[in-house]
Amino acid sequence: MNVRVRFAPSPTGFLHIGGARTALFNWLFARHTGGRFILRIEDTDTARNTQAAVDVILGGLRWLGMDWDEGPITSDATGPCHGDHGPYYQSQRRDRYQQRVEALLSRGLAYEHEGAVRFKMTRDPVVIHDLIVGEVRRELTDREAADPDFVLVRSDGQPVFHLTNVVDDLEMGVTHVIRGEDHLSNTAKHLALFHAFGVVPPSTPTSRSS
Repeated sequence: MNVRVRFAPSPTGFLHIGGARTALFNWLFARHTGGRFILRIEDTDTARNTQAAVDVILGGLRWLGMDWDEGPITSDATGPCHGDHGPYYQSQRRDRYQQRVEALLSRGLAYEHEGAVRFKMTRDPVVIHDLIVGEVRRELTDREAADPDFVLVRSDGQPVFHLTNVVDDLEMGVTHVIRGEDHLSNTAKHLALFHAFGVVPPSTPTSRSS
């Protein structure tokens, strides 16, 4: 397997220590395995994104010595990156998200509710095969049990994190999603989406905080 991992920050502020830690784990894994480290900018939050924040994130990664193999620009800032899976700004990938949503709608796996598009989440427990934590069984909480479905596209047309992450990981050929333990709760939703798209999800090693 040719390893492909990604770091996908939102340009809404500074590169914080948790983000830098996640980037480091992904970068180290890519370099250890001879894989590819992808930088993807999650800039769908148009109300909060700024170019200044993008520049701070890119500069922070360079200062930390983390170069990337694919991304919006080359890691040395000399020109555009030549990755084959761009664009690497989510704001430039909206047509791809729309196509995926229409496919789910046509198969009855999503529906519109009050102007938003919602995904029909499984009511059964989801088992996450985490390479570090082990097997994690994710069951619906009491709050979720009444309505476990979740929004893919808001009523204003903005795609949400769950949709964009899964579609981009799928189309960019990501093989391992290395994230903090706080994202284990999101992983069940993402696995359900991968299965709805009919693809095998990436492996999911969790970087433990202790």
